[in-house]
Amino acid sequence: MFISLNKKILYSIFAFMLLLGVIFFFIFINFYTQKLQENRDSVYLRNQYVVGLLMDNIRLQSIVSDIAKTEPELMEREYYDFGGKKMDAAQLELSNEQKLSEELRQNYHNSQEAIKTGFKILSISLLVVVLMVLLLIVLLDYWVIRPINRLINISNDVSAGIFSSRLPITKSQVFKDEFDVLYSTFNNMLDSTEQNIEEAKMRETFLQQLIDAIPDGIRVIDNNKNVIMANIAFYNLLKIKTSCIGRKCYLAYGYKNGECPQSHYNCPLRSVIDGNEAFHAIHEVDKIPLYVNASKLKFGPHKNDYYVIEAFHDLSKDVHFSHQQKVSSLAFLSTSVAHEMKNNLGAIRLILEGILENDYKDVADDDKQKKYLIMAHKQLVESIQTPERLLKLAQYSETDINDINVASAVKDIVLMVDYEAKRRGILVGTEMADDVILRGNEADFKMIILNLAQNALKAMPNGGELHISVEKKENHAFINVQDTGIGIEPEKIKHIFEPFYSANSVAKSSGLGLAIVSNLVEKVKGRISVKSKVGKGTTFTIKLPLAIQNGDK
Repeated sequence: MFISLNKKILYSIFAFMLLLGVIFFFIFINFYTQKLQENRDSVYLRNQYVVGLLMDNIRLQSIVSDIAKTEPELMEREYYDFGGKKMDAAQLELSNEQKLSEELRQNYHNSQEAIKTGFKILSISLLVVVLMVLLLIVLLDYWVIRPINRLINISNDVSAGIFSSRLPITKSQVFKDEFDVLYSTFNNMLDSTEQNIEEAKMRETFLQQLIDAIPDGIRVIDNNKNVIMANIAFYNLLKIKTSCIGRKCYLAYGYKNGECPQSHYNCPLRSVIDGNEAFHAIHEVDKIPLYVNASKLKFGPHKNDYYVIEAFHDLSKDVHFSHQQKVSSLAFLSTSVAHEMKNNLGAIRLILEGILENDYKDVADDDKQKKYLIMAHKQLVESIQTPERLLKLAQYSETDINDINVASAVKDIVLMVDYEAKRRGILVGTEMADDVILRGNEADFKMIILNLAQNALKAMPNGGELHISVEKKENHAFINVQDTGIGIEPEKIKHIFEPFYSANSVAKSSGLGLAIVSNLVEKVKGRISVKSKVGKGTTFTIKLPLAIQNGDK
Protein backbone atom coordinates (compact mmCIF):
# COMPACT_ATOMS: atom_id res chain seq x y z
CA MET A 1 0.00 0.00 0.00
CA PHE A 2 1.41 3.38 -1.03
CA ILE A 3 1.71 6.04 1.71
CA SER A 4 3.20 9.35 0.69
CA LEU A 5 6.19 10.75 2.51
CA ASN A 6 4.12 13.75 3.53
CA LYS A 7 1.63 11.51 5.29
CA LYS A 8 4.39 9.52 6.94
CA ILE A 9 5.92 12.68 8.38
CA LEU A 10 2.55 14.01 9.55
CA TYR A 11 1.64 10.67 11.10
CA SER A 12 5.03 10.49 12.83
CA ILE A 13 4.70 14.06 14.21
CA PHE A 14 1.15 13.35 15.39
CA ALA A 15 2.32 10.18 17.12
CA PHE A 16 5.20 12.13 18.69
CA MET A 17 2.85 14.87 19.94
CA LEU A 18 0.44 12.27 21.26
CA LEU A 19 3.23 10.46 23.09
CA LEU A 20 4.55 13.77 24.48
CA GLY A 21 1.03 14.77 25.61
CA VAL A 22 0.59 11.42 27.33
CA ILE A 23 3.95 11.85 29.12
CA PHE A 24 3.07 15.38 30.24
CA PHE A 25 -0.37 14.19 31.36
CA PHE A 26 1.03 11.38 33.46
CA ILE A 27 3.66 13.69 34.98
CA PHE A 28 0.97 16.29 35.84
CA ILE A 29 -1.41 13.67 37.23
CA ASN A 30 1.38 12.22 39.33
CA PHE A 31 2.33 15.70 40.64
CA TYR A 32 -1.29 16.71 41.26
CA THR A 33 -2.06 13.40 42.97
CA GLN A 34 0.96 13.80 45.24
CA LYS A 35 -0.13 17.33 46.27
CA LEU A 36 -3.67 16.15 46.90
CA GLN A 37 -2.31 13.32 49.02
CA GLU A 38 -0.21 15.77 51.08
CA ASN A 39 -3.19 18.10 51.56
CA ARG A 40 -5.40 15.23 52.58
CA ASP A 41 -2.81 14.06 55.11
CA SER A 42 -2.47 17.62 56.50
CA VAL A 43 -6.24 17.99 56.83
CA TYR A 44 -6.46 14.60 58.50
CA LEU A 45 -3.76 15.52 61.04
CA ARG A 46 -5.44 18.89 61.70
CA ASN A 47 -8.77 17.21 62.24
CA GLN A 48 -7.15 14.75 64.61
CA TYR A 49 -5.44 17.56 66.47
CA VAL A 50 -8.66 19.65 66.67
CA VAL A 51 -10.59 16.64 67.93
CA GLY A 52 -7.92 16.09 70.57
CA LEU A 53 -8.06 19.70 71.66
CA LEU A 54 -11.83 19.56 71.91
CA MET A 55 -11.60 16.46 74.04
CA ASP A 56 -8.98 18.12 76.27
CA ASN A 57 -11.11 21.27 76.47
CA ILE A 58 -14.14 19.24 77.55
CA ARG A 59 -12.09 17.49 80.29
CA LEU A 60 -10.60 20.79 81.43
CA GLN A 61 -14.02 22.41 81.65
CA SER A 62 -15.26 19.47 83.68
CA ILE A 63 -12.27 19.69 86.05
CA VAL A 64 -12.57 23.49 86.39
CA SER A 65 -16.28 23.12 87.14
CA ASP A 66 -15.54 20.58 89.86
CA ILE A 67 -12.79 22.77 91.40
CA ALA A 68 -14.95 25.84 91.32
CA LYS A 69 -17.55 24.02 93.32
CA THR A 70 -15.14 22.63 95.86
CA GLU A 71 -12.28 25.17 96.08
CA PRO A 72 -13.22 28.62 94.76
CA GLU A 73 -9.89 30.21 95.86
CA LEU A 74 -8.01 28.24 93.34
CA MET A 75 -9.99 29.82 90.54
CA GLU A 76 -7.56 32.75 90.59
CA ARG A 77 -6.15 32.78 87.10
CA GLU A 78 -2.50 32.09 86.50
CA TYR A 79 -0.84 34.13 83.70
CA TYR A 80 2.08 33.23 81.60
CA ASP A 81 4.41 35.42 79.55
CA PHE A 82 4.27 34.33 75.95
CA GLY A 83 5.79 36.47 73.29
CA GLY A 84 5.88 39.43 75.51
CA LYS A 85 2.25 39.04 76.48
CA LYS A 86 0.45 37.59 79.39
CA MET A 87 -1.81 34.67 78.52
CA ASP A 88 -3.32 31.96 80.35
CA ALA A 89 -2.96 28.34 79.33
CA ALA A 90 -6.28 28.18 77.44
CA GLN A 91 -5.45 31.21 75.36
CA LEU A 92 -2.06 29.76 74.57
CA GLU A 93 -3.63 26.54 73.34
CA LEU A 94 -6.10 28.51 71.26
CA SER A 95 -3.33 30.61 69.81
CA ASN A 96 -1.42 27.47 68.82
CA GLU A 97 -4.54 26.08 67.19
CA GLN A 98 -5.03 29.28 65.22
CA LYS A 99 -1.40 29.20 64.03
CA LEU A 100 -1.78 25.63 62.96
CA SER A 101 -4.94 26.42 60.99
CA GLU A 102 -3.21 29.36 59.38
CA GLU A 103 -0.32 27.14 58.35
CA LEU A 104 -2.73 24.59 56.92
CA ARG A 105 -4.56 27.28 54.92
CA GLN A 106 -1.22 28.58 53.73
CA ASN A 107 -0.13 25.09 52.68
CA TYR A 108 -3.44 24.57 50.83
CA HIS A 109 -3.04 27.95 49.15
CA ASN A 110 0.54 27.03 48.16
CA SER A 111 -0.74 23.74 46.70
CA GLN A 112 -3.28 25.55 44.57
CA GLU A 113 -0.61 27.93 43.36
CA ALA A 114 1.67 24.99 42.52
CA ILE A 115 -1.12 23.34 40.55
CA LYS A 116 -1.82 26.55 38.65
CA THR A 117 1.88 26.94 37.94
CA GLY A 118 2.01 23.35 36.72
CA PHE A 119 -0.88 24.04 34.38
CA LYS A 120 0.88 27.13 33.07
CA ILE A 121 4.13 25.26 32.56
CA LEU A 122 2.29 22.41 30.81
CA SER A 123 0.37 24.82 28.55
CA ILE A 124 3.49 26.81 27.64
CA SER A 125 5.44 23.60 27.00
CA LEU A 126 2.70 22.22 24.74
CA LEU A 127 2.48 25.53 22.90
CA VAL A 128 6.25 25.57 22.36
CA VAL A 129 6.15 21.92 21.16
CA VAL A 130 3.29 22.67 18.73
CA LEU A 131 5.15 25.72 17.38
CA MET A 132 8.33 23.67 16.96
CA VAL A 133 6.43 20.87 15.24
CA LEU A 134 4.73 23.33 12.87
CA LEU A 135 8.11 24.88 12.07
CA LEU A 136 9.51 21.39 11.49
CA ILE A 137 6.60 20.56 9.16
CA VAL A 138 7.18 23.75 7.15
CA LEU A 139 10.91 23.05 6.85
CA LEU A 140 10.33 19.41 5.88
CA ASP A 141 7.77 20.47 3.29
CA TYR A 142 10.15 23.04 1.81
CA TRP A 143 13.33 20.96 1.98
CA VAL A 144 12.03 17.41 1.38
CA ILE A 145 8.40 17.09 0.33
CA ARG A 146 8.43 19.66 -2.48
CA PRO A 147 11.66 18.37 -4.09
CA ILE A 148 10.33 14.81 -3.94
CA ASN A 149 7.02 15.89 -5.51
CA ARG A 150 8.97 17.54 -8.34
CA LEU A 151 10.84 14.29 -8.87
CA ILE A 152 7.56 12.35 -8.89
CA ASN A 153 6.03 14.72 -11.48
CA ILE A 154 9.05 14.56 -13.78
CA SER A 155 9.12 10.75 -13.40
CA ASN A 156 5.45 10.58 -14.45
CA ASP A 157 6.27 12.68 -17.52
CA VAL A 158 9.16 10.37 -18.41
CA SER A 159 7.00 7.25 -17.97
CA ALA A 160 4.43 8.87 -20.30
CA GLY A 161 7.12 9.39 -22.95
CA ILE A 162 7.62 13.13 -22.36
CA PHE A 163 11.39 13.59 -22.20
CA SER A 164 11.43 17.36 -22.73
CA SER A 165 10.53 18.21 -19.12
CA ARG A 166 13.33 19.31 -16.77
CA LEU A 167 13.73 19.90 -13.04
CA PRO A 168 14.19 23.59 -12.02
CA ILE A 169 17.75 24.51 -11.00
CA THR A 170 18.80 27.94 -9.71
CA LYS A 171 22.32 28.58 -10.97
CA SER A 172 22.88 31.52 -8.58
CA GLN A 173 22.07 29.39 -5.56
CA VAL A 174 24.88 29.61 -2.95
CA PHE A 175 23.97 26.75 -0.63
CA LYS A 176 23.19 23.45 -2.35
CA ASP A 177 22.00 20.20 -0.89
CA GLU A 178 21.66 16.60 -2.04
CA PHE A 179 18.45 17.36 -3.93
CA ASP A 180 20.20 20.03 -6.00
CA VAL A 181 22.88 17.51 -7.00
CA LEU A 182 20.17 14.92 -7.72
CA TYR A 183 18.26 17.45 -9.88
CA SER A 184 21.37 18.22 -11.92
CA THR A 185 22.18 14.52 -12.40
CA PHE A 186 18.57 13.72 -13.33
CA ASN A 187 18.47 16.53 -15.91
CA ASN A 188 21.74 15.31 -17.44
CA MET A 189 20.29 11.80 -17.63
CA LEU A 190 17.18 13.15 -19.38
CA ASP A 191 19.35 15.08 -21.86
CA SER A 192 21.27 11.91 -22.73
CA THR A 193 18.10 9.84 -22.94
CA GLU A 194 16.35 12.36 -25.19
CA GLN A 195 19.38 12.53 -27.46
CA ASN A 196 19.58 8.73 -27.68
CA ILE A 197 15.87 8.51 -28.45
CA GLU A 198 16.20 11.09 -31.23
CA GLU A 199 19.13 9.18 -32.69
CA ALA A 200 17.18 5.91 -32.45
CA LYS A 201 14.21 7.53 -34.20
CA MET A 202 16.48 8.84 -36.95
CA ARG A 203 18.01 5.39 -37.42
CA GLU A 204 14.55 3.80 -37.41
CA THR A 205 13.33 6.33 -39.99
CA PHE A 206 16.39 5.69 -42.14
CA LEU A 207 15.91 1.92 -41.86
CA GLN A 208 12.21 2.24 -42.74
CA GLN A 209 13.03 4.41 -45.77
CA LEU A 210 15.72 1.92 -46.75
CA ILE A 211 13.39 -1.09 -46.76
CA ASP A 212 10.62 0.98 -48.37
CA ALA A 213 12.98 1.52 -51.30
CA ILE A 214 13.18 -2.27 -51.84
CA PRO A 215 10.69 -3.35 -54.54
CA ASP A 216 10.05 -6.71 -52.86
CA GLY A 217 7.87 -6.97 -49.76
CA ILE A 218 9.83 -7.10 -46.48
CA ARG A 219 8.44 -8.08 -43.08
CA VAL A 220 10.27 -8.58 -39.75
CA ILE A 221 8.69 -10.79 -37.04
CA ASP A 222 9.83 -11.39 -33.46
CA ASN A 223 9.79 -14.72 -31.64
CA ASN A 224 6.25 -14.02 -30.34
CA LYS A 225 4.90 -13.77 -33.92
CA ASN A 226 4.45 -10.00 -33.68
CA VAL A 227 5.27 -7.87 -36.72
CA ILE A 228 7.82 -5.19 -35.78
CA MET A 229 8.59 -3.80 -39.23
CA ALA A 230 7.17 -3.92 -42.77
CA ASN A 231 7.75 -1.91 -45.95
CA ILE A 232 5.34 -0.33 -48.40
CA ALA A 233 5.76 -3.13 -50.95
CA PHE A 234 4.51 -5.66 -48.39
CA TYR A 235 1.32 -3.67 -47.76
CA ASN A 236 0.76 -3.28 -51.51
CA LEU A 237 1.34 -6.96 -52.29
CA LEU A 238 -1.09 -8.21 -49.63
CA LYS A 239 -3.47 -5.23 -50.13
CA ILE A 240 -3.31 -4.27 -46.44
CA LYS A 241 -4.61 -0.78 -45.69
CA THR A 242 -3.91 -0.57 -41.94
CA SER A 243 -0.60 -0.88 -40.14
CA CYS A 244 0.31 -4.37 -38.98
CA ILE A 245 3.09 -3.25 -36.63
CA GLY A 246 2.60 -4.84 -33.22
CA ARG A 247 -0.01 -7.27 -34.53
CA LYS A 248 0.27 -11.02 -35.07
CA CYS A 249 1.80 -12.07 -38.37
CA TYR A 250 -1.02 -14.45 -39.34
CA LEU A 251 -3.59 -11.61 -39.34
CA ALA A 252 -2.15 -10.47 -42.69
CA TYR A 253 -3.53 -13.68 -44.24
CA GLY A 254 -6.98 -13.36 -42.71
CA TYR A 255 -6.56 -15.95 -39.92
CA LYS A 256 -8.02 -14.02 -36.95
CA ASN A 257 -8.59 -16.94 -34.58
CA GLY A 258 -5.06 -18.34 -34.56
CA GLU A 259 -1.96 -19.07 -36.57
CA CYS A 260 -2.04 -20.17 -40.21
CA PRO A 261 -3.23 -23.78 -40.70
CA GLN A 262 -0.26 -25.94 -41.62
CA SER A 263 -2.32 -27.85 -44.17
CA HIS A 264 -3.13 -24.65 -46.11
CA TYR A 265 -0.01 -22.61 -45.66
CA ASN A 266 3.63 -23.61 -45.28
CA CYS A 267 4.55 -21.15 -42.54
CA PRO A 268 8.03 -19.59 -42.92
CA LEU A 269 8.14 -18.66 -39.24
CA ARG A 270 7.33 -22.20 -38.13
CA SER A 271 9.94 -23.63 -40.50
CA VAL A 272 12.67 -21.28 -39.27
CA ILE A 273 11.79 -21.85 -35.59
CA ASP A 274 12.00 -25.62 -36.16
CA GLY A 275 15.67 -25.19 -37.04
CA ASN A 276 15.85 -24.50 -40.77
CA GLU A 277 18.41 -21.82 -41.57
CA ALA A 278 16.43 -20.56 -44.56
CA PHE A 279 13.00 -21.04 -46.08
CA HIS A 280 11.94 -20.83 -49.74
CA ALA A 281 8.42 -21.43 -51.04
CA ILE A 282 5.79 -20.13 -53.43
CA HIS A 283 2.52 -19.03 -51.88
CA GLU A 284 -0.61 -17.69 -53.49
CA VAL A 285 -2.17 -14.88 -51.47
CA ASP A 286 -5.37 -13.33 -52.79
CA LYS A 287 -4.66 -14.91 -56.21
CA ILE A 288 -1.20 -13.31 -56.31
CA PRO A 289 1.72 -15.78 -56.63
CA LEU A 290 4.44 -14.81 -54.15
CA TYR A 291 7.94 -16.25 -53.85
CA VAL A 292 8.69 -16.20 -50.10
CA ASN A 293 12.16 -16.26 -48.53
CA ALA A 294 12.65 -16.34 -44.77
CA SER A 295 15.71 -16.45 -42.53
CA LYS A 296 16.57 -16.02 -38.86
CA LEU A 297 18.47 -12.98 -37.58
CA LYS A 298 20.17 -13.43 -34.17
CA PHE A 299 20.73 -10.30 -32.07
CA GLY A 300 21.46 -11.54 -28.55
CA PRO A 301 23.15 -14.28 -26.52
CA HIS A 302 19.97 -16.12 -25.59
CA LYS A 303 18.20 -18.75 -27.61
CA ASN A 304 15.07 -16.67 -28.15
CA ASP A 305 16.93 -13.50 -29.12
CA TYR A 306 16.14 -13.54 -32.83
CA TYR A 307 13.96 -12.02 -35.54
CA VAL A 308 12.56 -13.72 -38.62
CA ILE A 309 12.90 -11.70 -41.83
CA GLU A 310 10.50 -12.52 -44.65
CA ALA A 311 10.94 -11.34 -48.25
CA PHE A 312 8.00 -11.51 -50.72
CA HIS A 313 8.58 -11.36 -54.46
CA ASP A 314 5.60 -10.84 -56.77
CA LEU A 315 5.78 -13.57 -59.42
CA SER A 316 2.88 -12.22 -61.43
CA LYS A 317 5.26 -9.74 -63.07
CA ASP A 318 7.62 -12.61 -63.92
CA VAL A 319 4.67 -14.54 -65.34
CA HIS A 320 3.68 -11.55 -67.42
CA PHE A 321 7.27 -11.09 -68.55
CA SER A 322 7.53 -14.79 -69.44
CA HIS A 323 4.31 -14.48 -71.42
CA GLN A 324 5.74 -11.52 -73.30
CA GLN A 325 8.94 -13.49 -73.90
CA LYS A 326 6.94 -16.35 -75.37
CA VAL A 327 5.01 -13.97 -77.54
CA SER A 328 8.21 -12.28 -78.60
CA SER A 329 9.85 -15.61 -79.39
CA LEU A 330 6.76 -16.67 -81.28
CA ALA A 331 6.82 -13.42 -83.22
CA PHE A 332 10.43 -13.96 -84.13
CA LEU A 333 9.68 -17.55 -85.14
CA SER A 334 6.66 -16.49 -87.15
CA THR A 335 8.61 -13.81 -88.93
CA SER A 336 11.44 -16.22 -89.72
CA VAL A 337 9.09 -18.97 -90.89
CA ALA A 338 7.05 -16.53 -92.96
CA HIS A 339 10.18 -15.10 -94.48
CA GLU A 340 11.73 -18.49 -95.24
CA MET A 341 8.62 -20.36 -96.29
CA LYS A 342 6.31 -17.83 -97.79
CA ASN A 343 8.49 -16.92 -100.75
CA ASN A 344 9.36 -20.51 -101.59
CA LEU A 345 5.83 -21.78 -101.08
CA GLY A 346 4.51 -18.81 -103.02
CA ALA A 347 6.81 -19.61 -105.91
CA ILE A 348 5.72 -23.27 -105.90
CA ARG A 349 2.10 -22.12 -105.76
CA LEU A 350 2.60 -19.93 -108.84
CA ILE A 351 4.25 -22.82 -110.67
CA LEU A 352 1.39 -25.16 -109.86
CA GLU A 353 -1.19 -22.56 -110.83
CA GLY A 354 0.70 -21.99 -114.09
CA ILE A 355 0.77 -25.70 -114.87
CA LEU A 356 -2.91 -26.05 -114.11
CA GLU A 357 -3.75 -22.95 -116.15
CA ASN A 358 -1.60 -23.77 -119.18
CA ASP A 359 -1.26 -27.54 -119.40
CA TYR A 360 -4.42 -28.81 -117.70
CA LYS A 361 -6.89 -26.14 -118.70
CA ASP A 362 -8.69 -28.38 -121.14
CA VAL A 363 -8.15 -31.60 -119.16
CA ALA A 364 -11.18 -33.04 -117.39
CA ASP A 365 -11.33 -32.60 -113.60
CA ASP A 366 -11.53 -36.34 -113.06
CA ASP A 367 -8.14 -36.80 -114.66
CA LYS A 368 -5.87 -38.52 -112.14
CA GLN A 369 -2.84 -36.24 -112.60
CA LYS A 370 -4.95 -33.05 -112.58
CA LYS A 371 -6.69 -34.30 -109.43
CA TYR A 372 -3.31 -34.79 -107.67
CA LEU A 373 -2.14 -31.37 -108.83
CA ILE A 374 -5.31 -29.72 -107.44
CA MET A 375 -4.85 -31.58 -104.10
CA ALA A 376 -1.22 -30.43 -103.96
CA HIS A 377 -2.32 -26.85 -104.67
CA LYS A 378 -4.84 -26.94 -101.79
CA GLN A 379 -2.26 -28.34 -99.37
CA LEU A 380 0.17 -25.67 -100.49
CA VAL A 381 -2.37 -22.95 -99.77
CA GLU A 382 -2.95 -24.45 -96.28
CA SER A 383 0.81 -24.54 -95.72
CA ILE A 384 1.08 -20.85 -96.59
CA GLN A 385 -1.64 -20.07 -94.00
CA THR A 386 0.39 -21.72 -91.19
CA PRO A 387 3.04 -18.95 -90.83
CA GLU A 388 0.23 -16.41 -91.20
CA ARG A 389 -1.51 -17.96 -88.15
CA LEU A 390 1.73 -17.83 -86.19
CA LEU A 391 2.23 -14.23 -87.18
CA LYS A 392 -1.30 -13.35 -86.15
CA LEU A 393 -0.78 -15.07 -82.78
CA ALA A 394 2.43 -13.13 -82.26
CA GLN A 395 0.80 -9.77 -82.97
CA TYR A 396 0.27 -9.13 -79.23
CA SER A 397 -1.20 -5.97 -77.86
CA GLU A 398 -2.90 -5.57 -74.48
CA THR A 399 -5.18 -2.90 -75.92
CA ASP A 400 -6.19 -5.00 -78.95
CA ILE A 401 -9.67 -6.09 -77.76
CA ASN A 402 -11.94 -7.71 -80.33
CA ASP A 403 -14.64 -10.31 -80.71
CA ILE A 404 -13.14 -13.80 -80.71
CA ASN A 405 -14.71 -16.71 -82.54
CA VAL A 406 -13.78 -19.53 -80.20
CA ALA A 407 -14.23 -22.31 -82.78
CA SER A 408 -12.00 -20.58 -85.32
CA ALA A 409 -9.30 -19.79 -82.73
CA VAL A 410 -9.26 -23.36 -81.43
CA LYS A 411 -8.97 -24.73 -84.99
CA ASP A 412 -5.93 -22.53 -85.57
CA ILE A 413 -4.29 -23.93 -82.44
CA VAL A 414 -5.16 -27.51 -83.43
CA LEU A 415 -3.48 -26.98 -86.80
CA MET A 416 -0.38 -25.61 -85.04
CA VAL A 417 0.00 -28.70 -82.77
CA ASP A 418 -1.21 -31.21 -85.35
CA TYR A 419 2.26 -32.16 -86.52
CA GLU A 420 3.58 -32.67 -82.99
CA ALA A 421 0.50 -34.73 -82.09
CA LYS A 422 0.93 -37.02 -85.10
CA ARG A 423 4.64 -37.40 -84.36
CA ARG A 424 3.78 -38.58 -80.84
CA GLY A 425 0.95 -40.83 -82.02
CA ILE A 426 -1.76 -38.71 -80.43
CA LEU A 427 -5.23 -38.43 -81.89
CA VAL A 428 -6.65 -34.90 -81.72
CA GLY A 429 -10.41 -34.44 -81.70
CA THR A 430 -12.65 -31.37 -81.36
CA GLU A 431 -16.30 -30.75 -80.56
CA MET A 432 -17.25 -27.10 -80.83
CA ALA A 433 -20.27 -24.88 -81.13
CA ASP A 434 -19.90 -22.31 -83.92
CA ASP A 435 -21.76 -19.44 -82.24
CA VAL A 436 -19.51 -18.97 -79.20
CA ILE A 437 -18.15 -15.42 -79.24
CA LEU A 438 -15.86 -13.97 -76.57
CA ARG A 439 -14.64 -10.44 -76.06
CA GLY A 440 -10.94 -9.99 -75.42
CA ASN A 441 -7.44 -10.25 -76.81
CA GLU A 442 -7.27 -13.04 -79.39
CA ALA A 443 -3.54 -13.58 -78.88
CA ASP A 444 -4.13 -14.12 -75.14
CA PHE A 445 -6.94 -16.58 -75.77
CA LYS A 446 -4.88 -18.57 -78.28
CA MET A 447 -1.95 -18.59 -75.84
CA ILE A 448 -4.27 -20.17 -73.22
CA ILE A 449 -5.37 -22.98 -75.54
CA LEU A 450 -1.83 -23.44 -76.91
CA ASN A 451 -0.31 -23.84 -73.43
CA LEU A 452 -2.97 -26.33 -72.35
CA ALA A 453 -2.61 -28.30 -75.59
CA GLN A 454 1.19 -28.41 -75.30
CA ASN A 455 0.95 -29.60 -71.68
CA ALA A 456 -1.50 -32.31 -72.76
CA LEU A 457 0.91 -33.52 -75.48
CA LYS A 458 3.78 -33.64 -72.97
CA ALA A 459 1.60 -35.69 -70.58
CA MET A 460 1.14 -38.43 -73.25
CA PRO A 461 4.69 -39.61 -74.16
CA ASN A 462 3.37 -42.97 -75.35
CA GLY A 463 0.45 -41.64 -77.33
CA GLY A 464 -3.17 -41.12 -76.49
CA GLU A 465 -6.07 -38.81 -77.24
CA LEU A 466 -6.45 -35.05 -76.96
CA HIS A 467 -10.00 -33.78 -77.02
CA ILE A 468 -11.00 -30.11 -77.05
CA SER A 469 -14.65 -29.19 -76.65
CA VAL A 470 -16.46 -25.85 -76.55
CA GLU A 471 -19.99 -25.38 -75.27
CA LYS A 472 -22.18 -22.47 -74.29
CA LYS A 473 -24.21 -22.31 -71.08
CA GLU A 474 -26.23 -19.18 -70.32
CA ASN A 475 -23.78 -16.27 -70.39
CA HIS A 476 -20.55 -18.26 -70.28
CA ALA A 477 -18.43 -20.40 -72.54
CA PHE A 478 -16.98 -23.65 -71.20
CA ILE A 479 -13.82 -24.93 -72.88
CA ASN A 480 -12.57 -28.39 -71.92
CA VAL A 481 -9.05 -29.61 -72.80
CA GLN A 482 -8.95 -33.33 -72.00
CA ASP A 483 -6.09 -35.82 -72.37
CA THR A 484 -5.52 -39.48 -71.56
CA GLY A 485 -2.05 -38.95 -70.17
CA ILE A 486 -0.25 -39.79 -66.97
CA GLY A 487 -2.43 -37.54 -64.78
CA ILE A 488 -1.49 -35.37 -61.80
CA GLU A 489 -1.11 -36.53 -58.21
CA PRO A 490 -3.72 -35.03 -55.80
CA GLU A 491 -1.12 -33.32 -53.58
CA LYS A 492 0.35 -31.56 -56.63
CA ILE A 493 -2.90 -30.22 -58.08
CA LYS A 494 -3.10 -27.28 -55.63
CA HIS A 495 0.37 -26.13 -56.75
CA ILE A 496 0.18 -26.48 -60.53
CA PHE A 497 -0.82 -22.85 -61.12
CA GLU A 498 2.10 -21.56 -59.04
CA PRO A 499 4.98 -20.07 -61.03
CA PHE A 500 8.05 -22.29 -61.57
CA TYR A 501 6.20 -25.38 -60.39
CA SER A 502 6.03 -28.36 -62.73
CA ALA A 503 3.88 -31.41 -61.98
CA ASN A 504 5.13 -33.26 -65.07
CA SER A 505 8.14 -35.37 -64.15
CA VAL A 506 8.43 -36.81 -67.66
CA ALA A 507 9.11 -33.63 -69.60
CA LYS A 508 11.30 -30.80 -68.43
CA SER A 509 9.57 -27.41 -68.33
CA SER A 510 9.98 -23.95 -66.81
CA GLY A 511 6.81 -24.29 -64.74
CA LEU A 512 5.38 -21.02 -66.09
CA GLY A 513 2.91 -22.33 -68.67
CA LEU A 514 -0.03 -22.93 -66.33
CA ALA A 515 0.82 -19.81 -64.32
CA ILE A 516 0.50 -17.81 -67.53
CA VAL A 517 -2.78 -19.54 -68.32
CA SER A 518 -4.21 -18.77 -64.87
CA ASN A 519 -3.06 -15.16 -65.10
CA LEU A 520 -4.65 -14.66 -68.53
CA VAL A 521 -7.93 -16.35 -67.51
CA GLU A 522 -8.27 -14.15 -64.41
CA LYS A 523 -7.44 -11.13 -66.54
CA VAL A 524 -10.74 -11.56 -68.42
CA LYS A 525 -12.66 -12.40 -65.21
CA GLY A 526 -12.76 -16.10 -66.00
CA ARG A 527 -12.07 -19.20 -63.96
CA ILE A 528 -10.01 -22.32 -64.57
CA SER A 529 -10.33 -25.67 -62.79
CA VAL A 530 -8.71 -29.06 -63.15
CA LYS A 531 -9.70 -32.69 -62.56
CA SER A 532 -7.17 -35.48 -62.81
CA LYS A 533 -6.62 -39.15 -62.03
CA VAL A 534 -3.19 -40.69 -62.01
CA GLY A 535 -2.81 -42.99 -65.04
CA LYS A 536 -6.19 -41.95 -66.47
CA GLY A 537 -5.70 -38.39 -67.66
CA THR A 538 -6.45 -34.75 -66.91
CA THR A 539 -9.21 -32.33 -67.85
CA PHE A 540 -8.83 -28.54 -67.69
CA THR A 541 -12.09 -26.57 -67.75
CA ILE A 542 -12.11 -22.86 -68.55
CA LYS A 543 -15.17 -20.73 -67.82
CA LEU A 544 -15.21 -17.40 -69.69
CA PRO A 545 -17.92 -14.71 -69.98
CA LEU A 546 -19.53 -14.42 -73.42
CA ALA A 547 -19.40 -11.21 -75.41
CA ILE A 548 -22.56 -9.06 -75.12
CA GLN A 549 -24.14 -9.01 -78.55
CA ASN A 550 -26.40 -6.29 -79.93
CA GLY A 551 -29.86 -6.74 -78.48
CA ASP A 552 -28.61 -8.69 -75.45
CA LYS A 553 -29.31 -7.25 -72.05
